[in-house]
Amino acid sequence: MNCRIYTAVCCFLCTGILNHHNGVATAGSTFSQSSRQLSCLFETTETIPSLSDFKYIRQNAWLLLSGTESKDTKRPHSENPPAANTLTFIVQESSLDILQHVDEDTDKLECKISRYFTDNTQILWPGLQTQLHKLDSWFTGTIKHLDDKFTITVFLVQSSASKEAENRIPEDVSQGNTETFYLSGVFLVRTGPSVIQSGLNKDVLLSCAFSVDHNTDVTIKWILQQKGGHKKLIFAYNGSTRQVEHKDKRAEMFLAEIPKGNASLLLKTVGVRDAGTYSCQILVSSVLWAQNIQLEIVEKPTVTLNAAVLSLVEGDEHKLVCDISHFYPHDAEAQWFQEPMQQGMLPHLVTHVVSSSHRQNSDGTYSFSSYFLLKASLRDDGRQYTCRVEHQSLKHPIKKSLTVKVTESTSATWFLVILFVVLAGCLVVMLYFLYQGMSTNKPKPY
Repeated sequence: MNCRIYTAVCCFLCTGILNHHNGVATAGSTFSQSSRQLSCLFETTETIPSLSDFKYIRQNAWLLLSGTESKDTKRPHSENPPAANTLTFIVQESSLDILQHVDEDTDKLECKISRYFTDNTQILWPGLQTQLHKLDSWFTGTIKHLDDKFTITVFLVQSSASKEAENRIPEDVSQGNTETFYLSGVFLVRTGPSVIQSGLNKDVLLSCAFSVDHNTDVTIKWILQQKGGHKKLIFAYNGSTRQVEHKDKRAEMFLAEIPKGNASLLLKTVGVRDAGTYSCQILVSSVLWAQNIQLEIVEKPTVTLNAAVLSLVEGDEHKLVCDISHFYPHDAEAQWFQEPMQQGMLPHLVTHVVSSSHRQNSDGTYSFSSYFLLKASLRDDGRQYTCRVEHQSLKHPIKKSLTVKVTESTSATWFLVILFVVLAGCLVVMLYFLYQGMSTNKPKPY
């Protein structure tokens, strides 16, 4: 089949004036491509010894992205001077173009910068000058789309050998400061939506892309974590040996696209067993990062009634059955309603409804029935009864209706006929005797 290959060569994020909304840095409605700046929150932690716990400390920050469009990245755009207690992070001296990986709705972004702790170990990154007696300062910058269209994590480093390294970020930022820090963007991972829904037997593409500031071999793993915490390897690729570990034949990567930064995974004919959290793990020069994608299997129910038109005789009892079948996940709700005979009236909820236990089908989907016993009445002749089904796979509930036609009982009809005959006979007899009496009392002519 033909499938769309995501190589993360989209052009996103023409950044501009940004504002903070509900504690999250979000993009505003005014943008300047020349400024290429993004409002963020710098987040660090502070230990609370008395509680053996920690608290988050957040400070406003600017993230300035250098590029060919703007040579002056020494400070925020003059239209947007830094506010008090705002850190400025300038990404420079890097072949990694962050803007290339942000594509749409630049007014719906949130940004966070955090420290990346290396356990007091110097990461020897190719092309990065370091001092053996000083550790480089590593950070991660995360840019998310507020509508969950994509998530980007970029590794930023302040080299201990750079002249700007003398300006170190203080451990305690609770008092705030307005310092400027010069960083290099060296490694980036981008995934699409964090939650994907799919029906049964569909092909699903889990989008994952990466970018590195130098040519190197990468190791990629896709790990599936299912309910209960069980983890299993789906696919693995070793860039240095070109070896592939293929654990599920229905899953494949685009090996020819990996050098271009495409680490996406294609799942074919997915089933219930494929639901879970997929982790795209990428290892580059001893730096490992993973981003998760939740795959939810959602199958719409099929709803059927045991009749479209139900013909009953007054006094009969009949079961009205609504079958809800082959849906996933487990939760589904069915209700019966008695429709009004007159327009403008609301339907009446049927309360004496019974539901069967859920049955699991061979494909992992579920089925059950909802029914109630209807005693036929002439006032229900022509009335509709509706089964209404709700499930998370449905934008709108499914409604199925049947019409009840009720006729009079045969025994009642014969009773009325016999009663009429008896009454008619009695009337005839009464008229006969009345006539005889009148004839007897009539005076004779002689």
